Amino acid sequence: MRLDYLARWAIGVLLVLLVMATHGQHDATPLHLPQATWAAFFLGGFYLRQTRLWVLGLGLVGALDYAMVTWGGVSDFCLTPAYLFMIPAYGVLWLAGRIFAAHARLEWRSLGVLMLCCSSIVVAEILASGSFYLFSGRTDHVSLAGLTTALVTWAPSTLKAFAFWIGVAAPIHAAIVFLRGAGVSRRSV
Repeated sequence: MRLDYLARWAIGVLLVLLVMATHGQHDATPLHLPQATWAAFFLGGFYLRQTRLWVLGLGLVGALDYAMVTWGGVSDFCLTPAYLFMIPAYGVLWLAGRIFAAHARLEWRSLGVLMLCCSSIVVAEILASGSFYLFSGRTDHVSLAGLTTALVTWAPSTLKAFAFWIGVAAPIHAAIVFLRGAGVSRRSV
């Protein structure tokens, strides 16, 4: 789907607000939505595409993490040299969103492409949590079994949050495309 400047701006603001409202929450509760950061990078790649906006997203997340640790009373436990691996983790998601944007069509088979691109969350989680386990210095004895246990422990909340937000975005996107109807080519999403 071709978006005009105003639509891209509105989507960007919405993604920023979602990240600001949910970043740092590891589990959804009745009072808190799941963290939207992972999905926001994927959706940013899909809708916004520009690399400079990915860099701005990195800056936003870094500033939020800094503020939470400095003024928000959040522990700095996760701020280790492994934190740098968040850059490629978010990059994988942004790139997957861009790839999906290039291949998405108003066809059922696009769901398969979406699922394949959404599997980037697994790569991002391995980069983020795997690097934390391996390089943070917070683990006394590093092993393949320990890495596997860490990933099995940490990944479910990440995968659930990502699936939640993609599950929210997909029907909204589909409804907008449907409502735009005649103004959209049947070959482009």
